[in-house]
Amino acid sequence: MAPSISSFLGLSTVACLTLASGIDAHNTISRDVIILGGGSSGTYAAIRLRDQGKTVTVVERNDYLGGHGETYYTADNTPLNFGVEGFFNTTVTRNYLERLQVPYGRRNPAPAHEDYVDLNTGKRTEYPPGQLQDREAFAKWVDAISQFGYLDDGVYRIPEPVPEDLISPFAEFVKKYSLEDAVYALFSHTSGDVLDMITLYVIQYIGLPHAAALNEGYVRPIEGIAALYTAAGKELGGDVLLETTTESVQRSEDGIQVIVRSANGTKTLLQGKQLLVTIPPLLDNLHGFPLNEQESHLFSKWQYHQYWATLINNTGLPDDVNIINVDADRPYGVPEEPFIWRVDNHWAPGYHNVKLVGGSDFGKDEAKAYMVEKLQLLRRQGTYSTHEYDIVKFASHTPVTMFVSPEEIRGGFYRQIYELQGLNSTFWTGATWASDYSTLLWGYTDQVLDQMASN
Repeated sequence: MAPSISSFLGLSTVACLTLASGIDAHNTISRDVIILGGGSSGTYAAIRLRDQGKTVTVVERNDYLGGHGETYYTADNTPLNFGVEGFFNTTVTRNYLERLQVPYGRRNPAPAHEDYVDLNTGKRTEYPPGQLQDREAFAKWVDAISQFGYLDDGVYRIPEPVPEDLISPFAEFVKKYSLEDAVYALFSHTSGDVLDMITLYVIQYIGLPHAAALNEGYVRPIEGIAALYTAAGKELGGDVLLETTTESVQRSEDGIQVIVRSANGTKTLLQGKQLLVTIPPLLDNLHGFPLNEQESHLFSKWQYHQYWATLINNTGLPDDVNIINVDADRPYGVPEEPFIWRVDNHWAPGYHNVKLVGGSDFGKDEAKAYMVEKLQLLRRQGTYSTHEYDIVKFASHTPVTMFVSPEEIRGGFYRQIYELQGLNSTFWTGATWASDYSTLLWGYTDQVLDQMASN
């Protein structure tokens, strides 16, 4: 008789699984927790679990930890953060940086003035007429969203029935609360076509905790965002498997098994009491992952935007200018996808950071061609003396702003995905489960670790 599913952790079943997968019986790692994904949430979880006396293994497909926390170092070792640029100045952030002995200070953008440019025409324009500048706009915005205090930690802790304001298009919310003169200040690259976006997601990207962070300021590691993850990697040592992908997963209430493959093709069997998944739970990301019916149903609902973070050099753009994209033909000046949100200068001469956003089909080739087209347009219009430039880094931060329809939210979608926590010894964290800002993700991850400890 075949062994039961619930007994798959027995020695005979482990041996069968190991042999069937071509894994040497000795190439097995046993840990308390296996973590899939070594981005911001996964790395933080690994350090926190270690501090709680747990053993961990982190599986990361890239050759570095930190996900979107990317830093490029110039020839003179100047750190240029072109992904995540800072963290909220909170106790959670400071404790983490100090735990890893990473020197930090206030995040101060490189000195620059802002040019408002319509990148559809390549010509300078004005800040959207009638729009308030950031701080005034935030005061009006915070007053309007203060009724949603249950979102103040960035978690999708939504009451039922769901308030209709939360699932209305942002354009309707703007009109209802007379926020027309604040729209552009609230618009960000994560919002996509912000006027059509569900208000909930705008709040989750620029809500109460974000407004507080603007007042308190941001901090960043003095040696670059990547310095945090370099320190974490040294701390975790051999418990991090870089350039490693997941081939198959088995889960039960008794524990979990994961077969992974390294860059050189070596397979390893990971055994754990619990699994912590920190990668975006898109069906395409979960190959070899036997989802139950509820997981498959929920994870099939996601929609998302493509986001590309680019570092360019030798463009001919002035070093003291940030270019802000304003669509003069659109309501409130906000562009529609695809678009370049802004082009920011850096502390090192000649370098600029370009942030591009598009729909789910806005791939790398399309994004590069779009960027080239817009920078050439600036030259043709005589707005700036741009010329051929170097693409130093072109990083995918996709998916960004994972969202579902108003009908799904009204039907209890977020309650249902949080109810998945702990099923089959599996827990979930990361940008899908809370607002996509590192400090808020770390806070939610702490909540998940508490659940894991009590499970």
